[in-house]
Amino acid sequence: MFDRKIRISILGNTGVGKTTLIDRMKGTEVRILRSKKTYDIDIEQKKIRLQSSNSFPWYHPEAYRKYQILAIDNPGEIKFRRQWREVLRTFNTDGMLFLLDPQQSIDSTRLVMEDAYNYFLDSIDLKPDKADEKAEFKKYIFHFVVNKCDTYLSIPFEGKSFQLTPEVKDHAVEFLSQFASTIEIYKETFPLSNIGISYISALYSPYSEIDKLFEILKVYLYET
Repeated sequence: MFDRKIRISILGNTGVGKTTLIDRMKGTEVRILRSKKTYDIDIEQKKIRLQSSNSFPWYHPEAYRKYQILAIDNPGEIKFRRQWREVLRTFNTDGMLFLLDPQQSIDSTRLVMEDAYNYFLDSIDLKPDKADEKAEFKKYIFHFVVNKCDTYLSIPFEGKSFQLTPEVKDHAVEFLSQFASTIEIYKETFPLSNIGISYISALYSPYSEIDKLFEILKVYLYET
């Protein structure tokens, strides 16, 4: 009776690390993630106890609560993107984690962000005026994740526990700032929704950082 659900669509261009993020969530070994590519909708479920639950006293329900994560991995290639609309409609997700790769071009990344925006609106209602009207009163999650932050290091990262330094974060923030106008459109269309930002390496960040992403979603859904 204490358990809760978090339903999220993971979107982004091909090769940004969507599948890697889900595999880390499941606890898959890092070494087998490098060459994996998604060609179809991949639905993953896992019941987890967030690490933040350790900070609650024994008498608090959150100390024992588990979260059923429904993560929907959508292929990013342009020929598959039309599927996003139907997936969003079918699973009625709480929102999206949108992954960005700083090694990819600004123009192609912006185009995929715009596609995600349009398909999310379509999933609410296929009539544009109706979709805009409904979006104004809906509470969703739009969390933009700059992935592969380890690529900002001057020396290639070969370890197993990447830490986000201030210098690396500055680079990631600068990269994301190039999409500020697009993110602003999300804010204007979905004024009641929660829009956030994270900087990680899905491949190398410690599990606590992956766990923190879902902790953020939990707060968005159940505590705001």
